[in-house]
Amino acid sequence: MSSALYTASATIDNAHEDDIWHTCWVPGKHQLASAGADEVVKLWDAQSGECTRTLKDDDFAITSLDINAQGTQLLTSSMDHKMRIWDLNSSGDQSSPAMAIDAQPINAWKARFVPQRGDGEPLLASTTDRGTVKLWSAKRGKEVRELNTSRPKFLYALAVSPDGTKIACAGVDSHIYVFDVESGALSCSFAGHSDVVRSVSFSADSALLVSASDDKQVQVHDARFGSPAATLMGHFGWVVSAEMHANGTYIASASFDAKVKIWDVAQRACVETHNQHAQAVWSVAWQRSSEEVDVPRPMLASAGEDRSLSLYDPLLA
Repeated sequence: MSSALYTASATIDNAHEDDIWHTCWVPGKHQLASAGADEVVKLWDAQSGECTRTLKDDDFAITSLDINAQGTQLLTSSMDHKMRIWDLNSSGDQSSPAMAIDAQPINAWKARFVPQRGDGEPLLASTTDRGTVKLWSAKRGKEVRELNTSRPKFLYALAVSPDGTKIACAGVDSHIYVFDVESGALSCSFAGHSDVVRSVSFSADSALLVSASDDKQVQVHDARFGSPAATLMGHFGWVVSAEMHANGTYIASASFDAKVKIWDVAQRACVETHNQHAQAVWSVAWQRSSEEVDVPRPMLASAGEDRSLSLYDPLLA
């Protein structure tokens, strides 16, 4: 590459008191959430680098983090087996969530909002250590359905398509499973990885699925037809997070080799490597658009074991 796509614009050192495992943007805003081993969710102004709010309910590490498409609610799951929904419209720090769901042991390692379709009930999805995904009522806090991979293995990764029609999960057995939300049927599966799959995420148009694995690969899959699309190799450690840029051109990945890489999907090649972190990078996340605000040139965020949060500004992307 003769020109840079992204430039590291800021690094927030000691953003948390322990490993930062998750980052997630509030759609349509320059606002970012982070969480991890220190049991606290922090919200950040990405332009000033200031922490604007903290959310904390109990003394358990946070195993997943999500924000709904409207940017009004934040969802966490923790090692106490509880999912918590936080109201982002309220102001100030919070010590009590709007709702807490006791999912029981290990029924909510990862948790995600399921975008509501039509007049349907708003749902949450969560992964278990038995190869199943549970669906919960986001209003009543009760389990309503279960999706079964037929392989009783720990599921580390979970994603819901932006259009709310598909749920993807993966984990210890290296396979990826894609379910149809409405019918609950398994629509396709992928077996391209040779080790634990740590992360899955959908493209903005819900057509493609990106996965990251301990086999040091990022893979792209066509979730419409159940076919593999690309394999990206270049990391020298476990790849634990990967997301596709909103325009589908690029993928960002994070690895235990302490690198953040940006890949050109069409070229199937790494076009940029960032070295902002001193230790393993646990998470990457692209800034998100909302229904009201389009973000055509999103910022990128990364976070990791060094307790730092790095922000990257687009130059050409």
